[in-house]
Amino acid sequence: MILLPKGFIYVGDHLNSKWDYFFLLIGIIGAFITLFGLSQSPAQIYYVIGSSLLLITSIYFRLFFFIFLEIILITGHGVILLGISSVLQLAFPILLCFQLLVFYYLSGQLNNIYLLIGITGIALLSVGFAHENQWIFFFGSTAIAAYAFYNSRNYPASLLWAVLNTLFAIIAVITICTY
Repeated sequence: MILLPKGFIYVGDHLNSKWDYFFLLIGIIGAFITLFGLSQSPAQIYYVIGSSLLLITSIYFRLFFFIFLEIILITGHGVILLGISSVLQLAFPILLCFQLLVFYYLSGQLNNIYLLIGITGIALLSVGFAHENQWIFFFGSTAIAAYAFYNSRNYPASLLWAVLNTLFAIIAVITICTY
């Protein structure tokens, strides 16, 4: 049996140390960069930078779902930045989401509806981002926000993704209503 030091911080703890706040700040900066990218014409570089900062935050808090979310978004926007065909722009996020689904299934963790909603949301958000389809973007961000709010009961850092994706959903609705 391994005994952990008294001050050990694990994923289920609330924010306790200055490092927790530091990495949360990195994630907030990444969220703002991603939100700023929504208003830019070649937005992919902002999405890659913002997702990279959010990836650092998710790695620090050991939030596997959000680590995978950010890797999928970085991959999807990286494909666009590299000028790879639109078929692969669509295929990469969907195949990576399928891989995530298989991972959760094989590890026996695919046991709640919110996780399925979240994984579907990742695929939809990635496709909505890549093809700038506001309806797909709305449904994807709403699904991820639902999972993030559900997950925040045990992992408070998930609120960062919950708020960010709620803002994405609101922005998508506003964009849809103005066209």
